[in-house]
Amino acid sequence: MISALDQAAIAITAKESLMDQDLEYQEYDAFVKHLETTYPQMFAGKYGGIECAAGWWPIIASLCASIQHHLDWKNQQSEVVPQVTVTQIKEKFGGLRFYYDGGDDEISGMVTMAAAWASHTCEECGASGVLRHGGWLKTLCNTHHNLRESRKQSGV
Repeated sequence: MISALDQAAIAITAKESLMDQDLEYQEYDAFVKHLETTYPQMFAGKYGGIECAAGWWPIIASLCASIQHHLDWKNQQSEVVPQVTVTQIKEKFGGLRFYYDGGDDEISGMVTMAAAWASHTCEECGASGVLRHGGWLKTLCNTHHNLRESRKQSGV
């Protein structure tokens, strides 16, 4: 039987978890809106949102800025490089996947570089990370890896 004190602690933890989740959703919405507003042509088509944690958001933002700068520079006189339109951005097998239409070889190189950068960056917080095994593959720092392992041990 769970004591009243334990029940109160569980309720507080659940409420804090929901509040944290609400904050994460607000931050996600703000980040997506920033990208869509700053790079309207890149995000003009249908795309599946951004399916990765906040640690990789600076990488994605930097990649989008570099792509758009390259397009603007190359296409000053006429459209030499087709506009990039994002189709999907996600984490898969512990790596960053950035799917798009358009672009050129330089943009392909930028996407490859961003994926390499993410492969050494914690998806949760942006600190230095490594690919972790044990269930889902994730690129995590030691702190988030240990947190993930403790959650697995406790069944959360």
